[in-house]
Amino acid sequence: MEDRLASLERQVRDLSGAVVSLERRLAALEARAPATASDGLPDTEPAPAAARAGSDITVVTVLSLVGRTCLVLGGAYLLRALTDAGTLPRVGGTALGLVYAVAWLYPAYRLDAAGRRLVAPFYGLATALIAFPILWEATVRVKLLTPPQTALALAAVTAIALAVAAKRAIQSLAWIITLGGLVAALLLLTAVELPDVSIGFYLAFLGVCTLWLGYSLDWIWLRWPVAFVADGYVLVVAGSVSGAWHKGDPGLIMALQLVMFAGYLISIAARTLWRSRDVVPFEVVQTVALLVVAFGGAVYVMGSTGAGATPLGLASLVFGAGSYGVAFAFVRWRDGGWKNFTFYTSLAVVFTVAGVGLTAGAQVQAAAWAVLAVAAAFQGYRYRAIAIGSHAAVYLVAAAVASALLGTVIDAFTASADHVWTGLPLTAWVVLVATGVCAVIPATVRGQSPARYLRIPKVVVVILLLAGVGAAFITYAASLLSGQPGGTADPAVTAAIRSVVCAAAVLLLAFLGGRGIFPEGRWLTYVVLLVGGLKLLVEDFPQGRPATLVLSLAVYGAALIVAPRWARRGTAPRA
Repeated sequence: MEDRLASLERQVRDLSGAVVSLERRLAALEARAPATASDGLPDTEPAPAAARAGSDITVVTVLSLVGRTCLVLGGAYLLRALTDAGTLPRVGGTALGLVYAVAWLYPAYRLDAAGRRLVAPFYGLATALIAFPILWEATVRVKLLTPPQTALALAAVTAIALAVAAKRAIQSLAWIITLGGLVAALLLLTAVELPDVSIGFYLAFLGVCTLWLGYSLDWIWLRWPVAFVADGYVLVVAGSVSGAWHKGDPGLIMALQLVMFAGYLISIAARTLWRSRDVVPFEVVQTVALLVVAFGGAVYVMGSTGAGATPLGLASLVFGAGSYGVAFAFVRWRDGGWKNFTFYTSLAVVFTVAGVGLTAGAQVQAAAWAVLAVAAAFQGYRYRAIAIGSHAAVYLVAAAVASALLGTVIDAFTASADHVWTGLPLTAWVVLVATGVCAVIPATVRGQSPARYLRIPKVVVVILLLAGVGAAFITYAASLLSGQPGGTADPAVTAAIRSVVCAAAVLLLAFLGGRGIFPEGRWLTYVVLLVGGLKLLVEDFPQGRPATLVLSLAVYGAALIVAPRWARRGTAPRA
């Protein structure tokens, strides 16, 4: 019985080995089998288009396509010969040549996937080599078209070609037409007598088109050269209306600058809002570039030519209000959309500052910016948004400049007693009060302490507050104890008053820093101590008398002893 079982086990093992051997042989035969079935019928799954296209790229194919392109160009020259001979009128020949050039985009549209990769670029090249030179010649040589008409024709040809490229996903065609349009625009700009803004509008149109091609089809590199050329053109035409040139219409140039900026900004807003995407590096770089060359260029044109500032200021206020509205109403910044929120609020503060500065006088500017600063600080605390709270520092600095508060600070701390100092008008006191309100409003992020670099705006606000209060004290104390600056003021007494104010600022910063009320006060304590020591060497010793030096050295020495202890220990001794 046991012999039979052993025999069966051996037979099962032999059978299993045979099956494994057959499987291996079958796998080897399948690997060496031809692509067709055994019955001679072709495989039911055709090869991918990309593989077939790659196999079709040969020298013969390329030479054939080059020859086909030469035949197409020959037909264009035939139309040119008929036009020059008078058989065709100049207008009819030009129009027929443009139609002939654009017509070759239709075969590119009808091609299959492999043909789009190989043949479509040659059709696009033929279109560019025919249409753009015709437009240049009709504008520069025969004067048949004006620059605005040429710009419209360029836009039409470009739009049709880019539409075909987008519909059939032919990126090479888009590159050919885009680069051809840029070259044609540059050649036209060098040929016309003045920098014509109509070509600039075409560049703005081309820039927005390539921007959306990047959004829709991920052709992200196509928009960079167009943006570079468009920004450079705006910069050139802005410089052409001033200096030794004085060319071009300032109103049209400012309109071009605003249209180009609005086109890009609206497109970026549409993508980030409707598609819920974060801003990308190109959008940030191009927005900053347009802020400088387009919006800043418009301000430059306005100042150089005396053009009215009110329309530009109102447009800036509209942009600012729209940016704030987009940031708060549409951007989901509480759910992590901080990139978009910071981007739009940064635009908003720039536009708001520029708009108020262009539409109002100095005193109204100071009051408006002071109110905006308090509102920004409050909203930043309410929403726990440092990006908004930091706007308070921007508005306060602008208000300090407009209200003469900054000038008063500079005179009070640095000006000689022999010169007349800047006084403190009512608006300066308004700005100083607004600075105090912004200083006491906390800057936090959702209940947590913000990072140190995020507290820089708060440091600016506190420094401005201390400097403003100190300047007010120095101004009135000097007038009371030393005499009117620029008249009977005593330099020694003025220097001693400044030393007292510096020592008081050191002690206050140390106290606030040690108690944790204003943590940055700890390192600011040593900065002000260093400045005070330099002041003793530069001002007090050369100009002081023994009586005033006693006061200056006493208060500075007390500050050196007490302030580091307060800042280090975190507690202040009882009075």
